[in-house]
Formats: sequence, C-alpha cells, structure tokens
Amino acid sequence: MVQTASRSSKTHETRQRIANAALDLFTSQGYAQTTIDEIATAAGVNRRTVFRYFPTKEAMVFDHLNVGRDFIIRRLNERPAQEPVLVSLHGVLRELCERGYERRLLAQIRAVTTLEPRFAAEQFSIGFQAFEKSLIAVVLKRGGNRNSAVEIHGLTEMAEGWFLSAVRMFFKPGKRTLVEYFDEVVAACVQSSAHDLRPALTIPPPPRPRRGAQASGARPVPKTPER
Repeated sequence: MVQTASRSSKTHETRQRIANAALDLFTSQGYAQTTIDEIATAAGVNRRTVFRYFPTKEAMVFDHLNVGRDFIIRRLNERPAQEPVLVSLHGVLRELCERGYERRLLAQIRAVTTLEPRFAAEQFSIGFQAFEKSLIAVVLKRGGNRNSAVEIHGLTEMAEGWFLSAVRMFFKPGKRTLVEYFDEVVAACVQSSAHDLRPALTIPPPPRPRRGAQASGARPVPKTPER
C-alpha cells in the first residue's frame, strides 16, 4: 500500500515536472520552436518518458487544468450517493478551488494560448468537452431516477459556469484567492436566482394529487348543481 502511494506520488511529480518544463520553454522561446528533446532535457527525463505521459506537445499546455479535472471526477465519485446533484457539484468544485491553481502556471498557459489562438481554442474546446462529458456521465450515474437528463445537464453546466467565472477573475492581477472568487460568484448567482429571477419565471405549478375516483384513473363525476 505504501509502495503504491509512493509510486503514484512519483508519477504525479514526473508528469508535473514535464508539463512545467514545457510551459517554461513555450513561453520563453515559442511553442512551435520547442522540441520534445528540449522538453525532456529541461525536465531531466528521456524522450520515451515524455511520450509515456504526453502523446503530443498540445497535451502539455493544459495539463495543469486537466489534473484539476481528474480530481473533480474522482472526488465526485466519492460523494454520498443520496446527496443532491447541485450540492455534490458545488462541494467538489469548491474543494478544487481550495486546492487552487498556481498563478504563474495559469499566466503561462494564457501566454501560450495568446500566441497560438487557433490551436488554443481548439485544444481547450476538445479538452473541456471531454471533461464535461465525463462529468455529466458521473452525475447521471449517481442521480439514478431522481433527476431528469435535462436537469442534470442544466445543473452541471451551471456549476461549471460558477467555476469558470471564478478562474477567469483569478487570472487577472487581483490578489484574492480562487476560492474567494468562487464563493462570491456562487452567492451572487444563487441569490439572484432565488429572489431576483423568481418573479420573472413562468414555471407551471406541480399537479395536485388526485383523490378517490380520480386517483384510480376514472373520470371525475360532475357535481349536481344546487337548486
């Protein structure tokens, strides 16, 4: 058990070292100009080890974000089975915010994506779509028959919106922590949904329970008007 944990820690450390070395080189000398051999040398590993963790250079750019996504999926699977969907999503996303992202690495990712906008948009879109698909699959499996597919998709995408908004603000020069931004975004959205938006919603009331003959599926017997 100890050996497994040690091996897992070493694997994570090696992966992180390669990704960090790649970002340093991408931002200092350019993405296209950086070779796999240069990344391997900077990370202190050989070429084969680089490919063991990353099939392409593109995969290294967003790895810092992907590690967080893997964490979310794992922690979501560990939440209580009967917990409401939105509570589970909020819990794991906030936990990720508490772990935080390094501003330096986020800044490097942003610098690379600014220089390579087409590549960045495509790779980020592909990665995010894959993550969203995995996330919804886990929530659907956990939700059972308690939530419809529409509810699960809507709640999942709303929770993702909280997180992405917080990350974008964290990207900026502000000094606040990621979890502080996340808490403020969630509070504002929940308050607005519960108070400001409610009067504008046109949600039909739930059907009233039927009694007697109506409950058995028979047609209701009309009352005889009083004379």
